[in-house]
Amino acid sequence: MKHLIIKKLGPIQDVEIELKRINLLIGEQSSGKSTINKTACYCSWVEKEISIAQSPADFEKKGIFELRFSEFHKLNGFIVPETYIEYETDVMRFSFSKKEDAFHFEWKDRWAYIRSKTIYIPAERNIVAAIPNWFDVNLEKNNIRSFMSDWEEARNYYSNEPTQILDLGVKYAFDKNNRKDTVMISENKTLDFTNVSSGLQSLVPLWLLLKYVTEGIYKERQKDSVAREYQNKKLIDRIYSWVLKAGGTSYLLALKDFGIPRKIYNIKHYFANKEQAKEFERIAYHFINLHYSNIFLEEPEENLYPFTQRELIYQMVALLNGPRAHNLFITTHSPYILTSVNNLLFASAVGKSKKKESQKIISQKYWVNFEDVGAWFVKNGSVTSILDPKLKQIKAEKIDEVSRKLNREYDKLSDLEYEVD
Repeated sequence: MKHLIIKKLGPIQDVEIELKRINLLIGEQSSGKSTINKTACYCSWVEKEISIAQSPADFEKKGIFELRFSEFHKLNGFIVPETYIEYETDVMRFSFSKKEDAFHFEWKDRWAYIRSKTIYIPAERNIVAAIPNWFDVNLEKNNIRSFMSDWEEARNYYSNEPTQILDLGVKYAFDKNNRKDTVMISENKTLDFTNVSSGLQSLVPLWLLLKYVTEGIYKERQKDSVAREYQNKKLIDRIYSWVLKAGGTSYLLALKDFGIPRKIYNIKHYFANKEQAKEFERIAYHFINLHYSNIFLEEPEENLYPFTQRELIYQMVALLNGPRAHNLFITTHSPYILTSVNNLLFASAVGKSKKKESQKIISQKYWVNFEDVGAWFVKNGSVTSILDPKLKQIKAEKIDEVSRKLNREYDKLSDLEYEVD
């Protein structure tokens, strides 16, 4: 359960939504879609930071919650005296009130947290192609810099061999020695990344990052910084102290290699019994290791042909349907994005009674359960659900209002043309 409330933040007046595994926001430009996305992203990160520190003290310092939020997501001027943000999960509940200039916090189940990777992929992602020497630029500490840091990790991870970009017959490659990005558009033609189409400049970093945060990052252990190692060591000590509260130290557990580096945490721990030791193992495993990713994505359709938008959504869902419970939050202007998701919802629904026949049309790896989706239309500072609980789809009339208006205009002109004088 993830519940988000936003009041009086930039263009947002009053929003309350229950976040699902796949979340979609559509609406006109400047309607507040990105503001909701950024707020959800920031709150997800705050939950992680408090859980790992096992204390909200840092965010309770005067002005810290607001300052970090405004700087990272470039929201200066968005926060007003009436601004209020509230976020609740199974682990904790916290809120920020600008009027009170206070951050309020309460634990719900502090040891239920499962560590995740939170990533924000901005609409400006083609900057990595547009500015060849971006890694030499002194950037502010905001979501663009964070995105570039994640991009650096991803392209280094996939540098050993060219990576296929969807099913477009295009491959991306990164030469670590020369720090050169190239795109193979055919067997005989390779272009510098800065010279490919705007669509590929937007799609390549998006697809590579999606693959990395849903697959690659979990295939090899990420090296922790010295600060993170120290933080994890303190976290292990806190978990041990909490589990040991029942008393007794007769049972010895030598830490097994369940994801915690022996060289850092190979300390003898004593417990009252095996059950207590297993509880320690379970909590430590959840807190120290990454288990899934929270992906916050702006405008996946950017510079893409409609058919490619469809392919991107299908392949994106296939990544989400892997062994880990990843979450996705999308803002979009594209009816093709919503229509693509609708087809996957419909395939899942039809597949419950006609599985084999449905799989011949749309493979099961792309299917989406209706219960896993949240979809809203953003207008006038608030949101309206565009899901039809009876049909278990996104409401057809909300997918492409512009096309319907154009069709009505065309029909009126057609009637006029054939009108009998």
